[in-house]
Amino acid sequence: MFFVFDSAIAQLEPDLELLRWEWVGAANGKGFQSTFESLIECSLTHRVTQWLADISLMPLVGTDEQAWLSEAWLQHFAAVGIACLAIIEPVSLHNQLVVENVLADGRRYTRVDVQFFSEVEAALDWLASSDEQVQQLEEKWQQGKASQLG
Repeated sequence: MFFVFDSAIAQLEPDLELLRWEWVGAANGKGFQSTFESLIECSLTHRVTQWLADISLMPLVGTDEQAWLSEAWLQHFAAVGIACLAIIEPVSLHNQLVVENVLADGRRYTRVDVQFFSEVEAALDWLASSDEQVQQLEEKWQQGKASQLG
């Protein structure tokens, strides 16, 4: 099952309780907040416990957006009950620092097992139970992404 939010595309894998998402749009303003709120809503609705967040190509996150993530969004994220969070590292050093700061702020709300990866395949390997499952997930992702963004 695929979803397109304002600035992200997402794939739900119910068997793994996994929401895989990739940032594909702008990183500021109402679209930014709407995307992160939609990720929370989708995760709650489908009882997701694992996230694979590909923020590697996310444009620079502004100070207002960083503050909103830390001050407002983190409490909602904690309520979802995500146990494992695989993050595809941002290319931008600025965004790497933003992620580290937001995660540090989040420690007061939740104890998520967070791992950073430079490649999606390694992240999937950490979240999935077999190499075959990793391959199937990646194939579904590529097909779904092509049909949604085509």
